[in-house]
Amino acid sequence: MDVRRHEIELSGGVRLLVEDAGEGPALLLLHAGVADRHMWDPQWPWLAERFRVLRWDWRGFGDTPHAPGPFSYAADVLQIMAALGIERATFMGCSFGGSVSIRVAIEHPERVERLVLVGSGLPGHAGENPPQVEELFARADAAIASGDSPLALTLLERLWLVGPGRDPAAVDPAYLARARDLLARIDRPDNGAESLDAGWSAADRFASLAMPVLIIVGDEDVPEIVRAAEEMHRQLPGARYAVIEGAAHLPNLERTRAFDAVLAPWLS
Repeated sequence: MDVRRHEIELSGGVRLLVEDAGEGPALLLLHAGVADRHMWDPQWPWLAERFRVLRWDWRGFGDTPHAPGPFSYAADVLQIMAALGIERATFMGCSFGGSVSIRVAIEHPERVERLVLVGSGLPGHAGENPPQVEELFARADAAIASGDSPLALTLLERLWLVGPGRDPAAVDPAYLARARDLLARIDRPDNGAESLDAGWSAADRFASLAMPVLIIVGDEDVPEIVRAAEEMHRQLPGARYAVIEGAAHLPNLERTRAFDAVLAPWLS
């Protein structure tokens, strides 16, 4: 597969590498906050047979560094599209990537052809987790704050890769090894970077979306994420809604065949 690579300079002097493959309508793959662009490896080849597919690492993930000062992930997407001459695209965002996609779709609907939200949060949605799950999050935050990266990664793995309600022994070892490798690549200091996306809310605006929307969530995902998916479907009852059984936060990696069986016909 022929992959074109573009180096784009963003605000603050950050240089970001965009991978670009295939021809046809543009499709942006926006990765989760517990992975990097390689989380889309299972879908990348077959999508490139049908679309012009683009992916990159967010600031602070994978191969893209942070830079001091304020920035916006949503603004970065628009800057990348402008640099590559893309007026309109289908967005497929997982988790944090889904939240960024929602912001672009609400604030710039003319740029978004279709929207695929995978294990996505709904910015501003007041979801809650059971006490035992909140305790895991508190311990992970404390480990990050204290600089205990091994413990933080262990707790984040338990929450996002395994799923807080599942026995780790029930998880496929090959998937877990791959997902662990992706998770380990995000352990990067922020170097004084300040995201301007924090605090932005879509809770009372999501229902205004008029483009086709596909919502996918794993049944073993964090309860708050499952409820956010249900809330998004409640607000957009015409959206396609699919639950991937036996999957946590990265269903495209963990249950690739089931995920592709939902995605492929919808994109067609």
